[in-house]
Amino acid sequence: MSGRFDDVRRRARRELRPLLSVSVGSAIRLAERLGGRFGVAARSPTAPEIVTNYTRGWVLFGVPHAASSRLEWRRFPQRAVITRETAHVPKRLRSIQRRAELDLRHNEDFDAIIQHCQEGRDGWLTEEAVAAYRGLHDLGFVATVGAYRDDRLVGGLWGIAVGRVLGIMSMFHLEDHAGALALAAVADQVAADERWSLVDCGVLNDNFKRYGAYEVPHDQFCELVWRAARPVA
Repeated sequence: MSGRFDDVRRRARRELRPLLSVSVGSAIRLAERLGGRFGVAARSPTAPEIVTNYTRGWVLFGVPHAASSRLEWRRFPQRAVITRETAHVPKRLRSIQRRAELDLRHNEDFDAIIQHCQEGRDGWLTEEAVAAYRGLHDLGFVATVGAYRDDRLVGGLWGIAVGRVLGIMSMFHLEDHAGALALAAVADQVAADERWSLVDCGVLNDNFKRYGAYEVPHDQFCELVWRAARPVA
């Protein structure tokens, strides 16, 4: 009886697998048509899956107050990017940079930076999302820029790092201009082709425009990512 039950269960799995594939594929196509307003459920994604899907234009988001899946993949028809040709720092921020009142540090205090990005916000950066990106950080696919005053973290940003691509995920500031200085440091590095050759800002807004961000279609974004995804020297 047990052997017959196992045979039935295996046959059911074989028959259901193509149906599930069609269902997932349909969900992805629907999300693409809706321009990222709805996502595709992501269940226990691994760090390699997060990186691989990012190069295809999909980003992992947390879903606050979700009844079922607490993570989802989202893809947008347009992405805001900063390239070497467009990167610049706003003039008003240059004078603040020259005063050098804050110390800018790279790839330090990831947990503190992401915690500050969570505080006071009820959005996509849920505990489940933080846990997923912590796994990505452990493999070396997350970069941070922190702004410090007297060794105290007062602003910064973090993002997905693939080769010479930085996908900014979240920013924060506890002092005026602290987050802006972190972003300015990234823009300067792109302009000098030192650390990054492409910055993914996600959705275009007026703030990112000030640093040279502009929109590209999804397919072009993926091509830019692959061109820049060579190892960092």
